[in-house]
Amino acid sequence: MGVFERAKAASGLSEGADETAPYVCLACGAPHEVQYHRCPDCESFDIRCARWVEE
Repeated sequence: MGVFERAKAASGLSEGADETAPYVCLACGAPHEVQYHRCPDCESFDIRCARWVEE
């Protein structure tokens, strides 16, 4: 397994990953594909990784 394959597997970007957005705003619950510094929907600064929120 190469460096890129290991990085993709560790980050959850490999094939077979679930189709949910990787980031979520804790204030309004909006899902996001990228980690914004500020939520574009409610302007909160509380954007978290969805995997951490689910655990």
